[in-house]
Amino acid sequence: MKYQYLYQTKENENREGWINAKNRAEAYAALRRQGIRPYRLIGDDPVQWQPWAAGAGFVVLAAIAAFFAYRLFLGAGPVPGQTPARRQQLAQSAVVSDGLASGWSNVFSSKLDLLLAAYAQPGWIAIPPDVTDEELARFPEEAAAPMEFPEGEPKEVRLLRRIVLSMRQEFSEYLASGGTPKDYLAFLEERQDEELSFRRSALESVEKASPAMRERTFVNVNVRLREMGLPELAR
Repeated sequence: MKYQYLYQTKENENREGWINAKNRAEAYAALRRQGIRPYRLIGDDPVQWQPWAAGAGFVVLAAIAAFFAYRLFLGAGPVPGQTPARRQQLAQSAVVSDGLASGWSNVFSSKLDLLLAAYAQPGWIAIPPDVTDEELARFPEEAAAPMEFPEGEPKEVRLLRRIVLSMRQEFSEYLASGGTPKDYLAFLEERQDEELSFRRSALESVEKASPAMRERTFVNVNVRLREMGLPELAR
């Protein structure tokens, strides 16, 4: 399959290119080996690769999607003492900027936690760490390990730990439903990609709306973005 990829250079220049790969996951892996971290990959996966193409795979992903939708739409926000659902919760701050710059390696040591942290917030351009097959095989064990909450950490870090803990639970339930760690990684990538695409479409819908409908469109798309846990559009 041929995929178009979009990425930014260290100088913040937007670039694009094309790559041939068997599927989306292999395309991302090949690009990362070249030192390229794409923020979008455009192209359709072959039907035989897509996890939802087969009947059993469809049932698994449908169950996960239903679970995710329930958590996302009914969970209006974190409840004290509970693990918060994955939502737009981490405000921009020096702590968050430092964490993103280091890939949260200053917070987590587990490869699973580092990967989940990359996808912890809708609307981020996720840059997950590379994962070997050996590391992938240890993910179920790492998901079951106790989460550390060191004293004195900034509130942003503590919140991120709680979000990652909720994603560990999501991952464990995904496996219990019959999914595999590799399929879950593909699910994370696709979900993040769809969220980014939806927000871009929301912005375009406001920009293209007639002057008479623009305010109503703005309010409507922000309601939808808020329900999805995505950052709302600013005026």
